[in-house]
Amino acid sequence: MTYVRHYGRPDLFITFTCNPNWEEIQTLLLPVQQAIHRHDLTAHRIRPEEIDQIISAEIPDPLIDQELFDIVTKHMIHGPCGAFNMTSPCMENGKCKKNFPKPHTNDTNTDIDGYPMYRRRSTKNGGHTFTMRLPNFPNQVEFDNQWVVPYSPLLSKIYKAHINVELCSSVKSIKYICKYVNKGSDLAIFEVQNINKNDEIARYQMGRYIGSNEAIWHILSFPVHERDPAVQHLAIHLENGQRVYFTEENVLQRAFEAPKTTLTEFFTLCQKPDVFGQFAKTLVYGDVPRYFTWNKSSKKWEPRKPGKPHPSITGIFKAKTLGRLNTVHPKQRECFYLRLLLVNVPGPTSFEFLRTVNGPVFNTYQDACRELQLLEDDNHWDLTLADAALTSTPNNIRQLFAIILTTCYPSQAQTLWEKYKNCMTEDILHRIRQINQCQNIDYTPEMYNEALVLIEDLCVLLVFLLM
Repeated sequence: MTYVRHYGRPDLFITFTCNPNWEEIQTLLLPVQQAIHRHDLTAHRIRPEEIDQIISAEIPDPLIDQELFDIVTKHMIHGPCGAFNMTSPCMENGKCKKNFPKPHTNDTNTDIDGYPMYRRRSTKNGGHTFTMRLPNFPNQVEFDNQWVVPYSPLLSKIYKAHINVELCSSVKSIKYICKYVNKGSDLAIFEVQNINKNDEIARYQMGRYIGSNEAIWHILSFPVHERDPAVQHLAIHLENGQRVYFTEENVLQRAFEAPKTTLTEFFTLCQKPDVFGQFAKTLVYGDVPRYFTWNKSSKKWEPRKPGKPHPSITGIFKAKTLGRLNTVHPKQRECFYLRLLLVNVPGPTSFEFLRTVNGPVFNTYQDACRELQLLEDDNHWDLTLADAALTSTPNNIRQLFAIILTTCYPSQAQTLWEKYKNCMTEDILHRIRQINQCQNIDYTPEMYNEALVLIEDLCVLLVFLLM
């Protein structure tokens, strides 16, 4: 997600399946050998540098491009599954997990949550079909565009293999990619039981298995994955809030001296009077790893030596490394606002520096954020509650206020309560007047407390439903 934040969302998601009938593989096979016997050949990947961004999910016209027609009908047809083959690996509870066959559509639709719906024209609207003989069917079966896996015509014709190409059109698909490339190998879980049935201790062992292709990949020392550029994780903590590990040897030292972190050393770097310190004052926290490298042994930031030299400052080099500030939940209010300041304020020299805005030193990071206008004001929620106060019942206003508290995180919730607490307590006041048969009774702290208890119950319920 750091890559997405820095470079923007990806355009294509491509999965590549080797074709065992490639000429490069077949010409190197010995007599009577098949591709499954030569994993040293099939483990080699081909990585094109440029990728055509045109995606198709239709059967090509054989009269226009017979070669592409043959490739698509051989490599890019899903299954078939469903009524044609209920034992297909993609079938689960009687349905295809990949949602094939896809519906017909005349135009590509990208305004959906996930992958787009690619154009799959029916035969009535210009789509093409082909026939194929299935093992359990006596006659040939006709297939249309509903069974085509999205592909790039350019890549399919070059590599003559199954290459699925998808357009990344939403955050949901981007997160799927991040999960997909980091999921690791499959796992097998097995239990080792003692012969003695009275033994209540269950011994479990996690076993990892890999296929023969991956095994030869490791044997030949091929890289298993690549990550470029590197991402440097940056610590976020309040003053004297570092994570501390105590041992018998360092307990006294840790008690009197807090450990150094990437954050505290960023402050130290910005305090230096040399050229590196002056340059660091122009950087926000997340940009530091691009110009400085973190020395884990000495616990300090050091100027980068390789990289692109700065156009005007001698000794400053820029690398592709990205900085990632660890996520902080809004419920950790002060730490959350500290992170917000670090993202926006360049060159801080201390925690107090971050709370100093236009001269005065604020008591909280939230107040400093508000002074810098980094927070949205509560005017929108004020207008919302004002409108509800004119037309809604006190119970509905309390529900609305609970929703605002649990999902919108207003910066000054107490101010909103003080302004609209009478509207949210009006039914309680009315009930007390009816019980005492007296219309002169006014609002009391006990009534407000009762309304607050009701709002608290609503907040707990909403948080439970949102989990």
